[in-house]
Amino acid sequence: MKASVELRDKREARLRQQLRDTPMRPLPLFQLTGWTHFVDEEVEPPVLAAGSSPAEDRKTDEQAIAYHRHLRMVPTDAMTHMQMVVEAVHRNSGSREGLMDHVIDGPAGTGKTCLLRAIGRTAQQEIEAAMGGRRQNTIPVVHITTPADPEPRVNWLWEIGSYLGLNPEPKNLVEVLEMRKHQDVTLPVNYVLETAQTRLLLIDDINRASPQHLANVLPYFDYLRDKLGISIVFCGTGASHRLHQARILAGELTRVSEENRVRLERAGQPAQPVSPSPTALLPVTWLHPLPLGTKREEQEMFRRVLASFEADLSLYRLEENALSKHAATLHQRTGGYFKALTYVISTAAVIAIRSGSENITMKEIDAATAQLST
Repeated sequence: MKASVELRDKREARLRQQLRDTPMRPLPLFQLTGWTHFVDEEVEPPVLAAGSSPAEDRKTDEQAIAYHRHLRMVPTDAMTHMQMVVEAVHRNSGSREGLMDHVIDGPAGTGKTCLLRAIGRTAQQEIEAAMGGRRQNTIPVVHITTPADPEPRVNWLWEIGSYLGLNPEPKNLVEVLEMRKHQDVTLPVNYVLETAQTRLLLIDDINRASPQHLANVLPYFDYLRDKLGISIVFCGTGASHRLHQARILAGELTRVSEENRVRLERAGQPAQPVSPSPTALLPVTWLHPLPLGTKREEQEMFRRVLASFEADLSLYRLEENALSKHAATLHQRTGGYFKALTYVISTAAVIAIRSGSENITMKEIDAATAQLST
């Protein structure tokens, strides 16, 4: 026991050092210490004194540059779905049956992962608030990514075990090379999830797994949902289709549908066999590129997103509507994809700081989109 505690402490110390050195790396988010840091994180813009000018060292101000490289999640229409999914998590927690998973689907670059993490963060904050604060040994949310090799079920268990800190650190290269011989950590993972009252499991990058891979592991996720009451949110491009096909493979839904057709025909009620649709199996939140069409509400939505980015920028000479007046250009160059839009705006802001212009004009936008296309 002492050795395992020492390994855990060593691991958490390494994670905290990573958070200090490279706070925006994704790795810590898939481990409890890093996720907790993310839940508590408050990203505040650098303070600009009214009427002041940038100091001499502003061009190398790492705090200001790091802030604009990251930028906060701004409200989009997709964010309106966030509270709906969080409410579903709370509803599942108060039910004994009829629990439902959820899927976030859409083209790459539309902000699915941002939404997934916003859901997890909001859910944990609300769960902890309802409990009167964070409690020791309680883990409301677990966030994993699809394993690099998603075929063996044990690899999915190791992703969860790694988040919970159950997997020991390898001591040397020999142990690293032997780590393909994963032991089954199902029992300790189940025990921790149950005793820590875990309520939500976030699974990102489902597109890395084939329907057959998912069919092998879905019965385990069903167990977590049906016995422990854990809500599961799957995220990835094509996630709804993959899960639908996996359900057919795992539950032989096509066979069941065919048997139902035969039964109805014998009863004098002919019916065509219909395989359950993805939306009938589980709710899906669809994300699409932000539109900028001819409809007034679409144009207003895109400009509202740009205005939210403007409000978060911390530049000395930022003109009013600096982004909004270039809405058509920004949409044309990013296609309305949230990931590309965020990249262009944050890069343009960093360029503005380093060049000393402290404003975003077409010059900065041109330079940022040139980097996007390289």
